[in-house]
Amino acid sequence: MHISWEPKLAAMCRVAQALFSVPSVHISADDGEGRFEIGLDLDGHDMAPASSLRAHSGSPDQTLIIEDTTRDARFAANPFVTGAPHVRFYAEAPLILATGIRAGSICLLDTSPRTFTESDRGHLEDLAQILSLGLTVTSSLREASRQEALYRLLANHSTDTIVRGNLDGVRLYISPAVRTLLGYEPEELIGKRAAEILHPDDAADFRKLMEDVRAGHIDQALIEHRQRHKDGSWVWMEASIRLTRDEVSGAPDGYVVSVRDVGRRKEAESRLEHTASHDPLTGLPNRILFDRRLAWEVARAARTGKGFALLCLDLDQFKPANDTFGHQAGDAVLRAAANRFRSLVRAEDMVARLGGDEFVVIQSIGDDPSMSTLNLAQRLIDTMSEPVRFNGTEITIGLSIGIALATSVNLDSDSLLRAADQALYQAKKAGRNTYSIFER
Repeated sequence: MHISWEPKLAAMCRVAQALFSVPSVHISADDGEGRFEIGLDLDGHDMAPASSLRAHSGSPDQTLIIEDTTRDARFAANPFVTGAPHVRFYAEAPLILATGIRAGSICLLDTSPRTFTESDRGHLEDLAQILSLGLTVTSSLREASRQEALYRLLANHSTDTIVRGNLDGVRLYISPAVRTLLGYEPEELIGKRAAEILHPDDAADFRKLMEDVRAGHIDQALIEHRQRHKDGSWVWMEASIRLTRDEVSGAPDGYVVSVRDVGRRKEAESRLEHTASHDPLTGLPNRILFDRRLAWEVARAARTGKGFALLCLDLDQFKPANDTFGHQAGDAVLRAAANRFRSLVRAEDMVARLGGDEFVVIQSIGDDPSMSTLNLAQRLIDTMSEPVRFNGTEITIGLSIGIALATSVNLDSDSLLRAADQALYQAKKAGRNTYSIFER
């Protein structure tokens, strides 16, 4: 930020010359970026007399008045006093910044001695204060300009997207990184709300958070949500939100948020979660996910009175086939069984592998639970009647099923598993390749 001081200092020199009726006024100032000197000078001597006398004054921090320089030991021998232009009067007032630093002075010179009243002193000091204020303001503006440039540099080059919004959620500023994050130019989103491109599943939590921010209930928060990219895709992002307050009243006046893409992290988390909760061979849910779903179904049945069916599935003659044809053939049978079971259950049902050749199905049931479950059990048995082909060999495997109907709200997960297991034992005892329903 550059300010041309010469016109302003020249104007102040003319004011001082008119106010004090002196032939020469000299102002020197340092605005922090350079030193400036200007004056209305004694004919033919440029600014040398003022500079020389100011140097002999010792740069005082108080106003200095020399009504007759020939009677002051500091100035009597000065060549501009003893010789042309024969300066006889000298007055100097320092320019002091708000920080207390001396930044220059304003000097009055005359070739005749003169009486300088207290009123004159006051006027000179007033002019010095005006000049000092101008220098202070300039210094503050320059520093503010530097800070603004620095903040803008940081915001414009940050890999995170920086957003400034008001309490209504309207975005007032968005950094250029939004081009990479969401594909929009900043101008396309300024004046709009994030809620306009928010994923519907994330809207309720986001709205509640912004309400708490607006109300001043929380000063800082971290939230993950999805926003719509310009190409229509959804972008997972992490937003660190901080409430801002008015410096005077302390009342909330908006928010600043730093946003970053966490899509890769979410994908990694999803892969880890899937790996932890699914069987690596068949891709079916494993016991961890099954136990969680079974507990949820038991709680739902207790809450709503609507039951469900638990089916325990065991492949008949799997071990002999595995021993005869090898483990690769056994793995092929397990994968084929998982695919066939998966194709027969509905989206709201679950089929899981507990280990070995043990599978389970959780089936939501309607008004006639037994008929619906028996129909599914027979279809599961029928699908395993088809041989599994492996390396040109047909492997025939049967299926036995034990069924427990969770129609009583008093049943728990362990009781249901024991009941279905007992029914499975009965099915195998009955000759295999069939199903049995647990009865108390």
